[in-house]
Amino acid sequence: MKRALVTFALIAAAIPAFASKKDDLYKAAQAAAGQGNVAEAARLYCAAAQEDATYKDAQQNCNIMAQEVARENRRNDDRFADGVKAFNSADFDTAEQKFKNVKSGPHMADAQAYLSTRIPQAKAAAASASNESAMSAKFDQGVAAYQRNDFNSAKSAFNGISGKRQGDAQTYLQKIRNYEQAFAEGDSLANAKNYKGAANSYTEAASVKGDGPGDPRSRINQMNQLAQAGSNPAVVAHNNPPVANNPPPVSRPIAAVVESRPKVDVSSTLRDAEAARRKRDASKAMGLYQKVLSADSSNAAARNGLAELKQEAEASNKTIVAGSEADFMLAKGINEFYRQEFESAETHIRDYLDGAGSKAGLANFYLGASKLTRYILGGQQQDDHKLLVQAEDNFRNAKKVEGFAPPEKFVSPKIVKKYQETS
Repeated sequence: MKRALVTFALIAAAIPAFASKKDDLYKAAQAAAGQGNVAEAARLYCAAAQEDATYKDAQQNCNIMAQEVARENRRNDDRFADGVKAFNSADFDTAEQKFKNVKSGPHMADAQAYLSTRIPQAKAAAASASNESAMSAKFDQGVAAYQRNDFNSAKSAFNGISGKRQGDAQTYLQKIRNYEQAFAEGDSLANAKNYKGAANSYTEAASVKGDGPGDPRSRINQMNQLAQAGSNPAVVAHNNPPVANNPPPVSRPIAAVVESRPKVDVSSTLRDAEAARRKRDASKAMGLYQKVLSADSSNAAARNGLAELKQEAEASNKTIVAGSEADFMLAKGINEFYRQEFESAETHIRDYLDGAGSKAGLANFYLGASKLTRYILGGQQQDDHKLLVQAEDNFRNAKKVEGFAPPEKFVSPKIVKKYQETS
């Protein structure tokens, strides 16, 4: 009897605790449902029903909430799929909205990874690509301004460039600074009536951009005429020492360049150059553009075409050698050398080299020969010493060309000797 009374007491004490647990689970389930947390509500209703399947409507709500959880998981699957689609389409704002709404289900961790890592990285990459595109467009504007001799606009464009094209922009800015400095120096020397020095400075400017603002080639000719009006300079002959007004022989290096050329049809040659570009024959196109410039040194279409081909080659890390059509330019420069038009000869030979002409050895040799001749004609003065240094550099470049043999029979022995001595 005493044992029965103890058992009854234990059961009676457990009943309030059991009832309290069911009630607590049910109330917590109601609160979770009110907050829209269907997964938690389902878990709590089902827990209450497990305690007592007949307790209020716990079992019914357990079933309802379980069905709602399944529906929400399907909706989350759809949200996640829509988020991935938006992300792949670079619609990052929509993707963020979709992923933020994935609050349960098997894709919840993946959605959070998109929000915390992948979307920020993709946004940064897109911004960088957009900036590079803008910088590339600005660089192209600067190049166009440079080609049309609008240096102020070119400097404004190049100064604002960052990223991958910054180095190229700085190269153009340095060219402009070199040009403007040399041209200003030429003006200053011309005003001081130092016409020879002015011609040298204008030649330096023309080496940067032969058709640049102020027409340096025309200034060179003007200064030479003014210098000749005040003196009668000696001309380097084939005999040593040079004899005044005794020009080099008119013979030309055999097979160096083709001497007798038909007159260049500029319009037709430009069309041929554009056709070669369309066929992706960059070598022929470069040669044809140079052929045009040999007849019309200020032709903007040809100069722009050459500049664009160089940029394309640099962008693809390719080396392009101009076709044989470029030899028109080299032939012009060599003929000018023999006519003692040294500054013009150097400008055209430099244009040939800048345009990737194939006869680099011959071009560098005559470029050095012209500068050395000017140095000798000037009395080998200290002011002209840089001509000697530049001539030696050109001779060294000529010697680097495998298989090149200088046309020694067609130039002054002094030139041949200096070439042979240069190492």
